[in-house]
Formats: sequence, structure tokens, C-alpha cells
Amino acid sequence: MVAVSAVAIVAACTDAYLYDERRDELVPVDRAVSFVGNFCTVGANEVTRPIKLVVAMDASQSMVVSDPDGTRATALIELIENLPNDPEVHIAVVLFAGSTTAFLTRDALGQDGFAQVSSMTDTQKQNLTRALLNFRNPDNSPNRDSTDFVKPLADIYSLINSDIAKSRLAQGGAQALAQARYSVIFLSDGKPSNDQDDELLQGDAVVRIRQLKDLVEDVRVNTVHVFNPTQPVSSVCNLEDGGGCPLLIINQNADRLEQMAQLGGGNFRDFRNNEPINFLDFSFGQVRRAFIVKELVASNFNAPPRSPMDVADSDGDGLTDEEEAEEGTDPLRVDTDGDGFSDGVEVRFARQGVDFDPNQVPLPDGGGLDPGCPPNLRAVDVDCDGVLDCDEQFIGTNANIVDSDRDGVPDGVEWRGGTQGSSNDLDEDPDNDGLSSRAELRLHTHPVELDTAVLSLDGYRYSMEALGPPDESGRQCYSFRVDNVLLAPTLVEFTDAGVDAGVGIPTDGGLPVVRGGGYNDLWLSVAMIPADDPTARTITRFYRYQSARYPIGGIKSPVDGVIPVTPEDFLITCPGRPDTPSSP
Repeated sequence: MVAVSAVAIVAACTDAYLYDERRDELVPVDRAVSFVGNFCTVGANEVTRPIKLVVAMDASQSMVVSDPDGTRATALIELIENLPNDPEVHIAVVLFAGSTTAFLTRDALGQDGFAQVSSMTDTQKQNLTRALLNFRNPDNSPNRDSTDFVKPLADIYSLINSDIAKSRLAQGGAQALAQARYSVIFLSDGKPSNDQDDELLQGDAVVRIRQLKDLVEDVRVNTVHVFNPTQPVSSVCNLEDGGGCPLLIINQNADRLEQMAQLGGGNFRDFRNNEPINFLDFSFGQVRRAFIVKELVASNFNAPPRSPMDVADSDGDGLTDEEEAEEGTDPLRVDTDGDGFSDGVEVRFARQGVDFDPNQVPLPDGGGLDPGCPPNLRAVDVDCDGVLDCDEQFIGTNANIVDSDRDGVPDGVEWRGGTQGSSNDLDEDPDNDGLSSRAELRLHTHPVELDTAVLSLDGYRYSMEALGPPDESGRQCYSFRVDNVLLAPTLVEFTDAGVDAGVGIPTDGGLPVVRGGGYNDLWLSVAMIPADDPTARTITRFYRYQSARYPIGGIKSPVDGVIPVTPEDFLITCPGRPDTPSSP
């Protein structure tokens, strides 16, 4: 009886393996390709991060009482002496009293600003100490000895903003986005003579300095409270004579500065009880650092998450061809009406109540389109991350940065996957399927849909292995492979008397020449972060491959399904631009 059962089982299994009724009507389509190759991390000396410090000190007369021994000057020189002797380290020293902001440092052109620390002589440091301790406000107005926080903070904002602009101009574009890190140390013993809390704690006096971090690696505002008088402060409150409570006022002053540091993304230090001032506890980062891999991610911009067999997004705008047919938009144009916003953005947000219409007709006077995107930015994608610049402005990402929120996944991948490219939300699991949004973006499944049942069939597959130890420059090289990148059946477009076209974008501003049927736009990126600072801005290198083709006539391209990738294939920004060096 056992033997008969065994024969039946074997026969049943054999029949199922040899014959599948679906094969009579549906031939399996081999539409998977693989990325196979090598890449290397950035070397320790290949990307330098300028460190730029702004030390702003209260120079009102009360500092003579609060810091009678001048330890703030000693702390400043001690800080300068302990900074790395590197040409990329700069410092600006600013004093403020009344409505006066005075710079004690000069830049290379002799103008107020950042001085290169490595070029400062002992004499210059001594002069800096004397100027700090013997400062006299040249202003003869009645408020010369008052305290104003908003004015020096505005000048600090102007200093950093101007310095960023100069750096970007000097470096020429995307590279200027740069790795510079600015740290402000704002020192005072008291409070503004006039109530400025609305501007300091509720307004943008501090916040706008912090927001400059979107243009560089980081900008932080640290604060220091100093109160070391020679005579002890009375703990008795004198409410009858209007004297107030001295200790309460001192604590309120310290609290104000601490809140400013929180708004500025920095740290707060409080020096009291004859504790000498020092700035060495603040972290300013390193100029040259080793980098590690944060994320390797592949995507297909023409295939929606999961890459269903018969579904494609031929123009890569975030709408499937079927959705475009429903909306009446052109499935072969990213921006049907030419207003600068892609069809995907307009349709998605119109469904949420935003006044967008992707099918408007421009008027002769330039009107008739959805407002908000200047004509010179229409059809522009400066960072080549696959999201139009005006789309990025609308969804909150940075049009100059491939990975705006520093989470390791490019904005274009996040936008098409349905996550937020402007905030680090990839550790969440909105569909409660046990996979984080990060994992689903890497697998090319949908972060907000339960699709784990098809994970073994549709999910991308990754493998990566280090190729020996890091070399002498700190570069770590890897071999990698990404399998099961599924192609989509994009629409056919004939543009040359019936000859199937390839990819081409005109330089005269005309309509783009679209791809022939089946061509797919594949993306591969590597995000790296400094080993000493996991919160730092990612350095992203990417490779876009636009020659893969869905099986036309049963034959896919490349025929063997392998897309070889070399370290030189990974770029920083758009191919063909002058500021586009490849990765090491």
C-alpha cells in the first residue's frame, strides 16, 4: 500500500512539472535583467569638507562683570590652537554691542569674514586677544551699551549665505553643494535690552541660519551662557523696590540661549561658578574622513512598484499608461501641458484637492497654465535624479541634491515609490507587511500595499562583497550584483518615417524625441556617508542605463540580461555637464 502511494505521488509531481495548461496560451516572458559590476567608496582625500566657524561674542559693558578675567579670549585662542592645521579650516570672530557688529578677522582679500586658521601667525592671535578684551564700541548713540541679539544673528546669516554663494560660484554648480560645515558659537551673559523673544524663539532669527544647511552639509548654531562675576549674586528677591529676583533672571537668560541652540540644531553650554570658558566640547567635524556605504539601490523608472507584467509608465512620470489614458494626458510626455509640473505630480495632488490640471492649453500671452513654475525651469532636472525641478520645489525636495533627506535613497526613487523624499521616513512600515519602506524601495515593491505574496517573484535581489581591505587612500571597493530587475512593456513611438527611434533630447528647446517601444530607464545608485557622522549628507553616485529593452519579438536587450557596471560609470550629476566627474 505504501509503495502504491509513493508511485502515485511521483506520477502526480511529474505531471505537474511536465505540463502546465497556461503554456498553451501564455508563453513565459523573460524580462529580467541584472546589474553586475564593481564600485568603490570615496577616498579620504577625494572629498574635503571645509570647516568654517563663526564665534560671535557679546561685547557690551556687562561682560566686564560677567567675565572679569577675560577667559572668553583665552577660550578663543585655545580653540584656534586645537583646530586642525589644515587649509580647509576657517574662523570668523564677531563682536556685537548695541547696534554694532564688528569683525576681528579678515578673509584672503582683506575683507570682513573667514580667516584661514593655518595661515594665522602668533602675532595675529595675540592681536585678536587684545582686540577682543579691549573692544570699545565706536557707536556714540544712546544704545551703544545695550544688547541686541537679532542684529548680529542677521549679520551671521548674511556672512554664511554670502560665503556659500562664493563657494558655489568658485566650484561651479553641483559640486558646490558641497560638503562645507558651518558652526556658530554665540556667546552672551544676558538678554537683549529690548524684548526680542518673538524673533529669537518664535521667528526666524535663528531658524533661517539653520535652514542654510539645505545648501551645504550642515549649519549649526551653538550657544554659550557666561556668568562668572567676582561678587556672588544675591538669592533674595526684592519685589518691593523693583529689583526682581537676580537668580531667576540669570536662569531665564540661560534658558533663552538654550532654546536658541535647540532651534539652531546645536549645543548649549553654561559657564557659571567661576568655571573657565572653553569651546573644545563642541563638535565641528573632520575635514578629511573615511566613507562607508549607506545604501545600494536599483530601480526601473518605467515600471511601477512590483513591475506587473502588462503595466508600464512609458514616460516615467509616475503615472501608468492606463492612468494617463484615464486622465487624458500623453503617456509619452512627462509634462503634457508644458507648465513645468509633471503629469504625475499634477494628477496625484489634484486627487488630494490641489488646483492642478495636467491638460491645460497655453494662451498666446503665456497664460492658461498652472502657475508656479518659471518658464526657464520648465522641463529642467538639474540634478538628474528623475524629478523635474519645479516638481521638487512643490513636493519639498531639493532640486540640486539627488538625495534631499540624506536617507540614502534618491528623490526620484522615493517619489515613484510613494515615500517622502523630503523627510526620513524609510524606517516606517505603513502597510504593516513586516517590511520597512526602505526595504520595499530596494525590492521595488510597494511601501503602502500588501504585496509580500509576490515578493519571491517580483522582488529585486542584491548581493555585495568587499574586494579586500581599504586601499592606502581609504577607498573600499566592492563587487555587487542586482538580479531580477524587471522590464516593462513601454509604448512604441515612431519618429523617423517608421524607423524605431532611440533616446534623444534636443538642445533647441523642442519636443523630446521619445524612445521606441520597450525601452526602459533603469537606475542604480550608491549612497555613502562619513564613517564618523552617520547623520551627514550622503554622497550619491548614480548610473542610468536607458538601453534595456522589454522582449520585442521575444528578444530582450541585452540578450544575456547582464548590464555590466564599472566604477567609472557612476556619476555625481548629469552626463555631459562640465561639473560631472565620475566616482573613483
